[in-house]
Amino acid sequence: MEVKNCKTCGKQFLSETDNSYCRICNKKWYEKQEKIREQAENLKWQEQKEQERKLFEAKVQTYKPILMESVNPSAHTLYIIGNGFDLMHRVPSSYYNFRDSLGKNNSLRYSLETALTAEDIWADFENALGTLNLNLMGSRNIIDMWLDDFGVYGDEDSGAAEFYMAVEAAAAPMANLVNNLQPTFRRWIERLEVGTDDRPLNGLIHPQGKVLDFNYTEFIETLYGVKEVCYIHGSRKKKKKLILGHKPGAAGNFHQKNRKPQNYRQAMIDVAQDNVFDLIGQYDKDLTKDSQEIIKNNQAFFDGLACTEQIVVIGHSISLVDWDYFIEVNKKASNAHWCFGIYGLNDLRNMAELVKSLNIKNYDIFRTDSIWTKPKKVGNGKASQRALKPRIFQEDEITVTIRQMYDLTIADSYEIILPNHAKSIVIYEHCIFVVMDDLDRNIIFFKRQAKGWTFVSVLESFLHQSLINRRLRHIFLNEDDIIFVYNNRVRKYDLNTGKLIANQQMRDARSKEYLGKDVMNKFVGRGI
Repeated sequence: MEVKNCKTCGKQFLSETDNSYCRICNKKWYEKQEKIREQAENLKWQEQKEQERKLFEAKVQTYKPILMESVNPSAHTLYIIGNGFDLMHRVPSSYYNFRDSLGKNNSLRYSLETALTAEDIWADFENALGTLNLNLMGSRNIIDMWLDDFGVYGDEDSGAAEFYMAVEAAAAPMANLVNNLQPTFRRWIERLEVGTDDRPLNGLIHPQGKVLDFNYTEFIETLYGVKEVCYIHGSRKKKKKLILGHKPGAAGNFHQKNRKPQNYRQAMIDVAQDNVFDLIGQYDKDLTKDSQEIIKNNQAFFDGLACTEQIVVIGHSISLVDWDYFIEVNKKASNAHWCFGIYGLNDLRNMAELVKSLNIKNYDIFRTDSIWTKPKKVGNGKASQRALKPRIFQEDEITVTIRQMYDLTIADSYEIILPNHAKSIVIYEHCIFVVMDDLDRNIIFFKRQAKGWTFVSVLESFLHQSLINRRLRHIFLNEDDIIFVYNNRVRKYDLNTGKLIANQQMRDARSKEYLGKDVMNKFVGRGI
């Protein structure tokens, strides 16, 4: 890594590549390119939507749609409502809204977009949860890398603990989904509010009717006064777990065809791969919704539909993932007349498949794509932007400041642009160590010389073996050296040059005595 001068802003920056621009200027350039790309994608999306609209206009007329005002509501009407109901009342409840609430750098969003293979997971989120990227988590190359990274092959101190840590690391994107999706999703759901004062369905919804509600919000009650509501996938008003997931079996088989291992390493990979797939399979059960079990738990509601004369579907895409509920409704209310609210081509296609599959003859459709509601006025209409606050770290009368995530200043006299986010900063007398938040956890070393602060080096690490890892036990600092002590290895770096001067394998190295002050907690126990 060397110090360069940025061709755009002129500031010094650190880089391992031939790049001539600092991280901040690069970021601005990529953000500009991202806007251009988004504009192009939006134009393409608009063109696609226009084509779909024309096709929809042609196909919907073949069903001779009735006016929504022609639907006569009564106390014997069952309403089946989905997310489109909330959306038409300007509730920002689409899965794209959920995605945006996570932010671009959110770990859950990263896990969702890497662990799932659907081209656009947010367009059909629940079905997308059944498209696991086994090539990412369970491939032999990936598992081999993790086994090597945790020292399973070459470190004589490693054992079952390191093996299972490697297995868990391979399945980590799936673990992140299971552990964080539910609480994050619920927090988002609990913040949702109606964004209009209009009530576009006043003439359609009868307050004495029944509702099979696929939403997690209670707006059908608060907006239209309906009392008998079955929240089939849970309600945010109750503390019970919200039901979110795909149909059983959607994720497919988690085991690959057995192969005969050629050596010890391949045999180890085979065993680890089986463990990874078993672990992914266990996690996937938490992302699966068993419709039959859910119906059984709400059997009293479905049994009470025998006197239903009319079924109105509105704001529901009639996706295959929910067909089991439609089948149960059709069975219990076999003589009812169906009225399907159709928003677009996808709804129309799904409805056509459903009525064909269930042999529903007595039905009409009405269009909902023309429903428009006026948004509420909120504030002064100006969007507020949160400015990134500088990060300040002080010790030994030395101040280190990081602005715009990468712009590091030492004692208001030395400024340089870092190649990545800083995980932690360690100040010790005449030395400053910046632990980078990258895959290798690189440590950048700065030192105060006669002419002031200067970059010395990046402390040398090894392939798949970052200096800060799970086997690190101590870090000793003295006037001349910094010493990294692992279970069975010691690495020493010269504080004048930053170069590695000793890399010694030593049994039970962590129990030996070393010169200097143990500053381990400053490196791993204190972030910025």
